[in-house]
Amino acid sequence: MTATSPEERQKPQLRWAVMFSMSLVVFGGYYVYDAISPLRGAMEAELGMGPTDFGWLVSFYSWPNILGITILGGILMDRKSVRFAGLIFTLLCVAGALLMAVGASEFFRRSALRGTLTDVVPGVSGELLVMIAGRVLFGFGAEVLIVAQNKVVARWFRDRELALAFGLNLVVCRLGTFAAFNVSAAMVDVTRTFELVPSGTGLWVMASRYPGLSLTMWTAACVMIASLGAFFVYAALDTLDRGSKENPDEVFRLSDLRDLVGNRTFLAITLLGVFFYGAVFPFTSFATDILQNKFGLSTHLAGALPSIVILATIVGTPLGGLFIDRFGRRATMMVVGSFLLMAVHLTLGLTMLTPIIPMIVLGLAFSLVPAAMWPSIPFLVPQRQLGTAFGIMGMLQNVGLWGVPILIGWVTEWSNPGVTAERVGQGTAAWDYTAALLLLASLGGIAFLLSLRLRFAGRDAASRALELPHGSRGEKMVRPTS
Repeated sequence: MTATSPEERQKPQLRWAVMFSMSLVVFGGYYVYDAISPLRGAMEAELGMGPTDFGWLVSFYSWPNILGITILGGILMDRKSVRFAGLIFTLLCVAGALLMAVGASEFFRRSALRGTLTDVVPGVSGELLVMIAGRVLFGFGAEVLIVAQNKVVARWFRDRELALAFGLNLVVCRLGTFAAFNVSAAMVDVTRTFELVPSGTGLWVMASRYPGLSLTMWTAACVMIASLGAFFVYAALDTLDRGSKENPDEVFRLSDLRDLVGNRTFLAITLLGVFFYGAVFPFTSFATDILQNKFGLSTHLAGALPSIVILATIVGTPLGGLFIDRFGRRATMMVVGSFLLMAVHLTLGLTMLTPIIPMIVLGLAFSLVPAAMWPSIPFLVPQRQLGTAFGIMGMLQNVGLWGVPILIGWVTEWSNPGVTAERVGQGTAAWDYTAALLLLASLGGIAFLLSLRLRFAGRDAASRALELPHGSRGEKMVRPTS
């Protein structure tokens, strides 16, 4: 993708329209990713999925990105265009969302194919196998779309309003999570019914049924299809850029990988993102069940309460971007946000304080760190390397997004001897997530230490420039050009 022509970058309507249309593409990805978060109890009751099964379902999303698909996607964007690569990966997202909906559907559970697939992998049901396959296919596309989104923002706003644009960009994404938490929780709760079923002891017990599980997953697939339409809007707007002749100086070269690996400030920010996001997104996937078991909340309330985090970011992230554009202090914001993240998990794990307060504080932390982290990259990395740089960040972050949910499942089952998915489904036992929350607090602690390194231990010009406002003389001295 070539640099945007100066005359086009001066048109704010086109600039913001391009950004928001691409943000709506990623909105669908966030919705589909988080739509299953309020459904853990429904999947346990309907499909027999315990914490470990659910952890695997969440984690398989990250496998394609651990294998480097985000780097390959970033290189493809740097060498071709966002339009070319984006269409491919948006279609993969649509296919994955549809396959997940099929796996959760009533007609599949009653089909002969379900029985055949159940025998393929011992201990893995046909429903779980199909949903994992859909999650993997979805994972091939979703993270690359985030790379595309970041590259679009960095390209169209490279000379002005960069941090604000990243902040508003994140707001649209967070709205996808907010919608997923509330819509999925409401749909599955409203359609919930009860029936008497025989237990192993010969007694009849009250068991919950979730006929809305299938409908909820199909709704998520439809949202992703709508995002495909938003991509075509972005592609049409992007063709209005008249700077269409390719500049040889802006074409990514494989030798640029060496420069990225040797950029210590870039690597420190990348690792901070690994541990920070590893302590946030896996938590939101388990948050509904955690709040239900510890505080006795309904599925609807426990699913909606984490959306407070998203509401806080809707306000906080663009304000953080405005602050950075004017005053800088990127590293300081990462220090404060990482500390707050650690404090939130310790509070939830060790106290009975109403969860509303930790959710608000988590929203503040989730505003500060992303608002500071993402706009730091365009002035640390040359324009021709941005897609690849964001791809490296996405790959490493997905290592955490893959491993942490599995660890949460294992730690939860290990710390709850005698508790089984069957007993929980019958209402005779509940999961205690204290150990899992302490695990998440330790990840927040590592992110906090890395942020301290960026704030106080950096001796190079790039580290010092993190504290400078956008467009200042010191920043321009270290901001790479193509």
